[in-house]
Amino acid sequence: MRARVALLAALGFSASAAAEDGWETVIDGPPYVVKNRAREGTAVKEVWAEGDLSASVGDIQATLMDPGRFPKFMPNVKQSKEVGKPEADGSFYVYTELDLPVITSRDYVVQVWVDEPVKPDGSGQFRQHWKAAPEKVPEKSGLIRVKVNDGSWFITPLGDGAKSHVVYKFATDPGGMIPKMAVDMTNKRAVIDTLKAIESEAQRRAQERQKRAGGAPSGK
Repeated sequence: MRARVALLAALGFSASAAAEDGWETVIDGPPYVVKNRAREGTAVKEVWAEGDLSASVGDIQATLMDPGRFPKFMPNVKQSKEVGKPEADGSFYVYTELDLPVITSRDYVVQVWVDEPVKPDGSGQFRQHWKAAPEKVPEKSGLIRVKVNDGSWFITPLGDGAKSHVVYKFATDPGGMIPKMAVDMTNKRAVIDTLKAIESEAQRRAQERQKRAGGAPSGK
């Protein structure tokens, strides 16, 4: 994605507050913690994952802001691209098609905002959020359109900046008929797979940049 991108903004919860708000810890690290909860009276699942990635904030930002590369490293992503024109506020739209095993494949469109990019020198933090925009692109035959998909990324540097702490939140209703066990598995392991894929791609970007520069790793 370009210099504008973030799932939900409630990023300041403590662990005790999370428990009081109904979050259930389903993976308790290390290196990741994953919590989820259901929105009462709905099929919407909310997921909160966080952990430390061995990549700089700048490289993670670059990874998340390049949807055209998602099919090369993101689990189950068949197609991903920006669609339409950016809005006056700098937000933009991304269409994604998922190729899923066993169940009917899904697609979705989200409107994305960059709330805080890294500084020009690669320092600082990155915040991004998005919400579903299901009517932006006509629905396709053979795919189920996901109409609830909201979320955010909040990424802060650790130590000398070569590592980052990532908070990843999203709420979604995948639509259609999916066994509860499959939904629960997605909310647990698939989230971890996504974090690992992003870490690996960010590291690849850092290595490519270092090769072009002909220098040693900088952590930025």
